[in-house]
Amino acid sequence: MMHWGHPCRDKVALFLGDILLITVANVAGWYVHPAATSNAAQRVLSLLVLLPAFLSAIYVFDLYSLAALNGLGTFFKVIAAVGVAGAFSDAFFHLLQWQNPGYRPLEMCTLILPAATYVWRRSYFHSSRRFRTPEKLVVVGSVSDAEILSAAVDWINPPYHVLGMLCAEAGRPEALERQADSEPLTQLSATAIGLPVSFSYSAGTAVAMVHEPASSAGVMEMEMPCENAEVVPDLGPATSENLLRVVAACNVKVVVVRTDAMTLELAGLLTRLRFNGIQVYSLLDFCMRASEELPLEILNEFWLCVADGFDLLQARFFRRLKRLADIALAAAGLLAAFPFMIAAAIAIRLDSPGPILFRQQRVGWKGRPFELLKFRSMRVGAEKARGPQWAAVNDARITKVGRILRKTHFDELPQMINILRGEMSFVGPRPERPEFVGLLNESISFYHLRHYVLPGITGWAQVNYPYGASMDDARRKLQYDLYYVCNASPLLDLRTLLRTARVVLFRRGSR
Repeated sequence: MMHWGHPCRDKVALFLGDILLITVANVAGWYVHPAATSNAAQRVLSLLVLLPAFLSAIYVFDLYSLAALNGLGTFFKVIAAVGVAGAFSDAFFHLLQWQNPGYRPLEMCTLILPAATYVWRRSYFHSSRRFRTPEKLVVVGSVSDAEILSAAVDWINPPYHVLGMLCAEAGRPEALERQADSEPLTQLSATAIGLPVSFSYSAGTAVAMVHEPASSAGVMEMEMPCENAEVVPDLGPATSENLLRVVAACNVKVVVVRTDAMTLELAGLLTRLRFNGIQVYSLLDFCMRASEELPLEILNEFWLCVADGFDLLQARFFRRLKRLADIALAAAGLLAAFPFMIAAAIAIRLDSPGPILFRQQRVGWKGRPFELLKFRSMRVGAEKARGPQWAAVNDARITKVGRILRKTHFDELPQMINILRGEMSFVGPRPERPEFVGLLNESISFYHLRHYVLPGITGWAQVNYPYGASMDDARRKLQYDLYYVCNASPLLDLRTLLRTARVVLFRRGSR
């Protein structure tokens, strides 16, 4: 169940507001010319067409992220989203020759939604920053755990305020141990006598400020040097007494714990805190939910064998539904893209000698090799001299037409044939070459897990991380792939496809 402190709360609130605005605009369209509208069933059908069209366009244009709301740019995005949705809906109604029931609501949507959607976003943005206080969070674990959690939290518009870290003995630096044994916690002592504490971050320094009451003369500041802006202040040892003291003194709402830092006494206290309204999460579960990826640094076999998820992809109903959707989308996609594919084939033939289609061995489901199809975008024999290698920026092997095909992602269109063959899906981890898979399996833990699902034309890693061409890139993209394997669902597939449309539209992630 999603509480109001969930990282997606802003998206959900904006989404519900958009549904209300689109519905109101539709209803207004029904009554502009009552004689022109048909029966109630057709009115509802027109709403069922316009709702997903406008919501999808708003999502594609990245209007559900508060970090992306930047004044005039947001207004232009809203105009573009409404225009695209309106054009799509108009074409759909024209195709069905269904004019009166659909056109009146469509006209009202195109008139009302640009201003209404923009005002709704700006109002929500300002009210959320003015009236909403991020929930205070502490992490129980090592310094590296705190750094991983800090990276997972949205620092632009944070739903959480990372108050500090209680160091577990296993990962506690000796300097911090001596400090905890010999010095009181300045900020904690202050809160114990009623002085509120907050932490602010500046370039290279984390500052803990103890705010005195309004009648006091000034403000004390204690500077703690750190290497970067995301270092979490130390709050002492990870004991049950210290945790209880921090929670009570600082009004902590969320506690994140590294599993192997747990003791029987600490577990008993955390259980009591949960029944008193404190949210308690394991570090891996919290990071996965906050950043929508699985951090490899803290991933372990024990968590994998007991974690929720990893089962829907094996459910027979979901697999059949996904397969039917793949076949329908691939067939429709090939039919719609056929003129563009013919044009691409002619351009490739005129640009450079060689075959139109490029066939390459890739590793698929359960490690089985298959032949992936693409429009050829490189010169013939481009790898004879140096062997297999990742694509690079301004790669000299790519032809002129190939560069255009890669930028527009048109080179991927023949892979819909792979989908019809059952070798790929529309959504899944991108298949890699056998030469790279062997190296990646040896170098990156859990890399083999991505092969338990069908590879895809697009994937969660592709829409969240730029084009990868190194071992570090492969490691980071695996974190997103494992998130997809763990949380696969029709909704996540839909989000991936819509984000893919955003990537193609704004030409991100290609080389």
